[in-house]
Amino acid sequence: MPRTSRPLQVLPIILREVEVTGIVDITPNMRRLTVAGDQLAAGGVGEAARPAFRSEGFDDHVKLVIPPPDGSSLDIGEQEEFRFNWNREALNRARDYTVRSVDHETNSFSIDIVRHDSGLASDWAFGVAVGDRISFAGPKTCAGLADGIDFHLLVADETALPAVGRWLEEAPAGTRGHIIIEVPTSDDIQDIPTEADVEIDWLIRGSTAPGESRLMFDAVKNLDLPEGRTFAWCAGETLTIAPIRRYLRREIGLPKADVEVVGYWRKMPTRPAAPSAAVASTPEATLEGSGAESGPADDSAPSAAAGSEGSAEPDGTLEVLHQVHEMTELLPAIITRTAVTLGINDLIAGGVATAEAIAAELDIDADRVRPVLTAMCSLGLLAREEENYRNTPTGAVLTGDGASDGLDLSDAALLDLFSLVDLIDVLRGGFASRTSRASTIQAPTWHAQRDADSELDSAHRRRSLDHLQYVLDLILDLEPVASAESLAVVGDVDAEAAAALTRKASHSGRTIHTPGAQGLSGRRPWPDVDCTLVIAGLTGRSRTEVTSLLDRMLAASRTLVIVEPFTDDAETDDHQAEELITVLATTGNPSLTSGGLVTDLHKLGAAHVQVRDIGWGFGRFRSAVIAACS
Repeated sequence: MPRTSRPLQVLPIILREVEVTGIVDITPNMRRLTVAGDQLAAGGVGEAARPAFRSEGFDDHVKLVIPPPDGSSLDIGEQEEFRFNWNREALNRARDYTVRSVDHETNSFSIDIVRHDSGLASDWAFGVAVGDRISFAGPKTCAGLADGIDFHLLVADETALPAVGRWLEEAPAGTRGHIIIEVPTSDDIQDIPTEADVEIDWLIRGSTAPGESRLMFDAVKNLDLPEGRTFAWCAGETLTIAPIRRYLRREIGLPKADVEVVGYWRKMPTRPAAPSAAVASTPEATLEGSGAESGPADDSAPSAAAGSEGSAEPDGTLEVLHQVHEMTELLPAIITRTAVTLGINDLIAGGVATAEAIAAELDIDADRVRPVLTAMCSLGLLAREEENYRNTPTGAVLTGDGASDGLDLSDAALLDLFSLVDLIDVLRGGFASRTSRASTIQAPTWHAQRDADSELDSAHRRRSLDHLQYVLDLILDLEPVASAESLAVVGDVDAEAAAALTRKASHSGRTIHTPGAQGLSGRRPWPDVDCTLVIAGLTGRSRTEVTSLLDRMLAASRTLVIVEPFTDDAETDDHQAEELITVLATTGNPSLTSGGLVTDLHKLGAAHVQVRDIGWGFGRFRSAVIAACS
C-alpha cells in the first residue's frame, strides 16, 4: 500500500478459528455475519504468543479461509512469530472482507457480504448456518483517521459500503465530510447512524452492470470541495475508480498521502483479450463481496521467485529458447513504465479512448502516442476496437495505486533505477564518478550527489519510507533501541524515526542525536550513545567507507542496530537480485548482505552480533543486524 497520512499500526498476522453466531440480511443484497470465539482473546499458538484480536480502522480487513463445501479438512499453513506461512491450496480459498464492527463485550465481530449469482465466499455466506466454523487471519494493519483533516470525501460501491458504514458509525461528532455510495437498487440503501456532519449521496445503478457505471466518477467531478485540507478515500471496481484517483490527484491537486483509491475487485471482460507472449495474464477476481481485495496476492503469502518451486523446469529445446526470449525482452519493462508514468490506462478507464483524445490529454503529438498504444496492445495491456482502446484485465492492474507508485518514472528515485542500462560501464569502471540518471549534478559519489541534490535525496527518502512504513515501529521496539537512554539515528528516515521515538517516550528524558550527512562523512564526531540506529544509511557506500563508518559507530556506541535492504538471498529471490544489481548500477557499489556485515562487525571487535527478522519477514527491509560491544 502506498504511504498514507493516516496513522498506521502494524499487527502480527495470526490465524484464528471462530464460530458463526449471527446471520442477518441487512438489505436484499447484503448479509451480515457475526462470528465469535475464544481465539479472539489473548493466548498462545504453540510457542508463539497470540495477542487479542484488534480492529481499530474503518477499512480493516480479515482474510477468511472459505471451508471446502464437502466438509473436508484443509491444511491452512503454519503459524510463525509475526506472520502466517500459508499453504497455497488454502490461500486459493481465502478472500478479504472488511471488519464491519467489533463487540469486545461478547468477543465477536461482524462482516457484511454482498450477494452474487455465484462466488466462493458468497456461496458460503448465503448457505452458512449458525454454529458453522471458519478460520481467518488479520487484520495485519489498522489505519486511523489522519490528523489535521478539515473535510473527508468517501466514495464507494456496494463492496466498500461496509467500510463506509463503519466510518459513519465511528467518526467523532462534528467530523465534516461528503459520502458518495453506489448500490444496485433503492432497496439497498442503508440507514446508518452517525454523529458526523456529512451529506450522503446514494447513487442507484439500476440495470447497469456492476463495474460499468460512471455514476461515482461523475458525482466526484460535480462536487465542489470546501476550503481546507481534504482526505479522500475511494474503493470499488478497479477500472471504475481509476479515473477518480487521477482526477483527485492531477486535476484537484490533492496530495498523494491524502488520497486512497483502492481496487476492491476487478470485472472480468465479456470478451477475452488477445493473448500476449510478453506479459503474463494476471488472474482476475470477479466481484466477490464487500471488502474483497483482488489483484496481487496478499503480502502475507509467500511469492515464488523465478526458478523456484511452482515454476516448471523446461524439458525441451523450444521451451528453453522461449524462456531465454522472454528474459531478453526490453519492451515490456519500458512500455509498462511509460504507460503508468503518462497515466494512459487511467485515461482509458475514464472514457478517453481514442489516440487523438489521449494525445490531447497528455499534450503529446498523436503520431507519437499511437506507437505506444500499439505496443501496449501487443503486450496485452490494451485492446483496440476500431478507433477506441479499452483496458484488458492485465492493463487494469496498472491503474492501481501500488502499480503507479512502483513504476512511475516521474519519481526521481525510480528513474534512478534506470541506471541499470549503465551496468556494463559500471562493471568496467567507466563510472567511477557516478552521475544519477535523475540528476545533472556531478559529484564523486552517489551519496555526495544526493547531498547536493535535495530533490533526488527527498525522492529516495520517500521511497525508503514507503517501504519502511510497515516495520518502522517494530524496529523502534527492538530491545537495544527501546531501552536506550541516548541514541544516534541516521539514514533515509532519521527524522521520522527520531520523531516516532520521541512520541513513544515523550517524558523519558531520552536524548536523540541525528548526525546526518556530516556525521556519516566524518566531518562531525560520532556522539557517545547507548545505541546507534542505522536505517537505510549504508547502502550504496563503498566497502572501505562502510567499514570506516562501522568502526566509528562501534567506538562510540554500546550497541549498534543496522537495517538495510539486505540481499542475502539474491541467488534465489529475483526481487533481491534486482535490488543487488540496481544498487550496483546506480551507486557503483554492491548492495549489502547481513552475513557480510556480521563478519565485518566481528572483525572490528564487536563481542556479540546477531541477525533478527523484522515483522512479517518479507519486503525490502526484513531483518536487522544487532551488534553489542561487550
